[in-house]
Amino acid sequence: MAEDHSSGFLERDRRKVLVIVLLLASDAAALLVATMLATYLRFQTFASYAGFENISGHITYYQVALAVSAVWLGFLWSEHLYDLERLTWGAGEFSRVLRALAMGVVGFILLTFVMKTPGLSRVWTVLAFVLAVVFVSLGRAGIRSFLARNRRNGRMRRRTLIVGSNAEAAGIARALLLHPGQGLMPTGFLSSARSEVLELDYCGDFLECFGEADKLTTVIREQRIDTVVIVSSAFDHEILARMIGQLRGIDVSIHLASGLSDVLSSRVLVREIAGIPLVTIQPVSLSRGNLLTKRIFDVVVASAIVLVGLPIWLLLALLIRMDSCGPIFYRQKRVGEHGVEFDMFKFRSMCIDADERLRALKAANEATGPLFKMKDDPRVTRVGKWMRKFSIDEFPQLLNVLKGEMSLVGPRPPLPGETAQYSEYHWRRMEVPPGMTGLWQVSGRSSLTFEEMVRLDLFYIENWSVGFDISLIGRTLPAVLFARGAY
Repeated sequence: MAEDHSSGFLERDRRKVLVIVLLLASDAAALLVATMLATYLRFQTFASYAGFENISGHITYYQVALAVSAVWLGFLWSEHLYDLERLTWGAGEFSRVLRALAMGVVGFILLTFVMKTPGLSRVWTVLAFVLAVVFVSLGRAGIRSFLARNRRNGRMRRRTLIVGSNAEAAGIARALLLHPGQGLMPTGFLSSARSEVLELDYCGDFLECFGEADKLTTVIREQRIDTVVIVSSAFDHEILARMIGQLRGIDVSIHLASGLSDVLSSRVLVREIAGIPLVTIQPVSLSRGNLLTKRIFDVVVASAIVLVGLPIWLLLALLIRMDSCGPIFYRQKRVGEHGVEFDMFKFRSMCIDADERLRALKAANEATGPLFKMKDDPRVTRVGKWMRKFSIDEFPQLLNVLKGEMSLVGPRPPLPGETAQYSEYHWRRMEVPPGMTGLWQVSGRSSLTFEEMVRLDLFYIENWSVGFDISLIGRTLPAVLFARGAY
């Protein structure tokens, strides 16, 4: 049985070596290209003998490029960017790359000072640093894409055992199954054996049960498991400590679910106080100063997009008029921050009697909760269907952003009829200005249920920062360009 499950999986050691080699090769190539390109841009040649300011000896910038690249690789290694158990992809990885390369520049400058050699060209140094950040980040993004594509196709996945069978365990298992690109493939679970406290059938509908948690080491060997996710809420402290002790010396990756699924990982710190490891949650700062920064960011970016996109707006207006009669823009009442209603602008993508025809289509609703979604909505025009696919109809909401009624990033603004069905829990999502994009858009868009959308909105509110906004805007672009989850 274990042999049947092992098809499509590379052995753990081979997989780790392959990924590390790919990362090292990509970073080395990126650093060498960055430094050599900086040399050409600065000196218009790849073999300049002006290797150092005021020196025309035998040291060339080709040799300097090799030395700087080697130093940078050392600093990348010191930031654990080749330790797969400590490597975090995305924004966390970028910040560590940026820090490592900046430290490398400082380190190399100090090295030239200690060796009493003249300094590097300042222009070359800045060019090399900027290009290195860009090329290393692009190279690593390419590797992430390569790994995700292979994992979605059933290769390079890690056989994962879920230890626990409560609601949190089921949520973790479903999340991993829905995101195969992360590389963790749940193959089964162990029940928590706390029938007097916990239900035992949360995972049974979609995962095989390999027995109770006391069979942990046996199941790991029989099922060739290489990753274990222990759900802390399913066990008492003594049992958790015993299981972690049993795994000592076994070549598996161990992950302990913290139960903090609504907290951004950047806010979580593990600290030791009086010999006791404690998880510290850093507070979210929604100060006036930060909100003012967010507002300034919204106005500057929205103004730039409106000015640059004006010719496209004029073309879309012409196409909408040619496709169907009616106004170019569509105004719709939406609920904003603290329940205040406003008129949200869109390019008209439906026929002019769309609202009147909605009642007749209620039975065909494909959404959950108070939302209405329909894949082949007959009210959508030909141009409207194309605009909706790529979210182009949303562009006029930039006017709402400039008016202060919306933000570039935030929860989706609901219809008044939707909020009539809101519970107190649902209303929490309206504590901040609604946004043109948000976690809901980059996490599935139309494929999300209403409750999943609310959960993501509350996660955004609890973990808000300007950096988080910038990250979500960056993640929105590929979601829109490839029309992921759009109707």
